[in-house]
Amino acid sequence: MLVYDDSFGAVMAASQEQATRLGADAYGSEHVLLGLLAAAGPLTEQVQRTEPELDARVVRSAVERGADDAVHLRRLGVDAEQLLAPAPGEESSRPRPTPRNRHTPEWQQALNSASVKLSQLRKSGALPRERKVTSAVLWLAVLEPGTRAHRLLAAVDVDAERVRTAVLSALAGAGAVAPAWPEQARAGLLTRLAQRALARVSTAG
Repeated sequence: MLVYDDSFGAVMAASQEQATRLGADAYGSEHVLLGLLAAAGPLTEQVQRTEPELDARVVRSAVERGADDAVHLRRLGVDAEQLLAPAPGEESSRPRPTPRNRHTPEWQQALNSASVKLSQLRKSGALPRERKVTSAVLWLAVLEPGTRAHRLLAAVDVDAERVRTAVLSALAGAGAVAPAWPEQARAGLLTRLAQRALARVSTAG
């Protein structure tokens, strides 16, 4: 049975709040990134010392502006700010559903991938084992290539690789070298079962 520490629960509660404020009906990696920054904590503080530009207000603004899509829209000759701006009165009248027990396929895939890779590093001895699941796996999941969070970080000039190294350095401990993040990993049966449990907890409100 997976046991989650307080940092994991705090981040997921903050992620739900962020998704609700943005009017989303499902969790995505961008909401979890905002949740990580809002919940703060020692790991996030260490990450932000490495990347001072990684600020909740900056990321939230990028989400609202669709900054990760702006480059592609400009290539098509589309004014991104005008396209994404709400119509008069739309913001005040738009309902704000709470995204309970729903998550995007993108987030589920990223969480599965990160949990497998983290487990692989722990089993190999590259990282110490832990008895509880912490917010570290959430950090590593939002940093997976292909997630919207990863694209948003690039849009605000934050290096996702440097952030990942900061997370892995924190997990490795003082004086230890951060291990290389696996490019691919195959999940065994026990890991797949753990992923299912993790998915349920990560979206429960």
